[in-house]
Amino acid sequence: MAEDRQIKNNNESNQAPDEPRECVDTPAKKKAAVVVGCLIIVVLVAAIIFVLMPRDAEKGSDSSMADAAQAIENEQPTAEQQAAAEKGTLGMRISAEGYDAETASPAIAHISGTSDAGEAVDFCTALTLNASTRVQIDPGAYEVEIIAPINADGSMFEAPEPFKAVVKASGIAEVAKKLTFVPAADAADAASSAASKVAQAMEVNDGTITENAAEVAAKNASVAS
Repeated sequence: MAEDRQIKNNNESNQAPDEPRECVDTPAKKKAAVVVGCLIIVVLVAAIIFVLMPRDAEKGSDSSMADAAQAIENEQPTAEQQAAAEKGTLGMRISAEGYDAETASPAIAHISGTSDAGEAVDFCTALTLNASTRVQIDPGAYEVEIIAPINADGSMFEAPEPFKAVVKASGIAEVAKKLTFVPAADAADAASSAASKVAQAMEVNDGTITENAAEVAAKNASVAS
């Protein structure tokens, strides 16, 4: 009987249902979870960078192109600067001892000729005697006539013969002339001729000759005898 009970107990033990086992995270599982989480974060960051970088690069490219264009524009000369660079300079130093700038008619240079571009040039400009007068002009070959001033007492100056001047682009053509003094007693005809030329010069005045120049010249010439 005791043996039969032992067998029965063994059978009941074998037939008892398995108790549920507790799930325990092992170190290997935790490590795997961390690795997966890190991979997910890396993928998300890479995706964000992929989306944003092209826009920033495009914006940077546009900005760089704009800066480059602005730099090129700044280096380009303005229309006035380019025109000035293409012109030349005619420098005239005309000296006259005894000239009274306050009462005498102005000394005038009549410049005429043809530019290298084939354009006719014809204008008059006031001269500052006993100093250098510089005129910006298109490159070309010109003839310069000096209209001598007439002093208030009828005396004047003998003008030199018309002379040639060749002006080159961005160059300076310097000319120096000296006017000889003529007393009033010997200046009647020359003064009258000079006054007439001053009146004609006003028709092609470049804006540097005073408006009353012809009137002053005629008045001073009338004093000469």
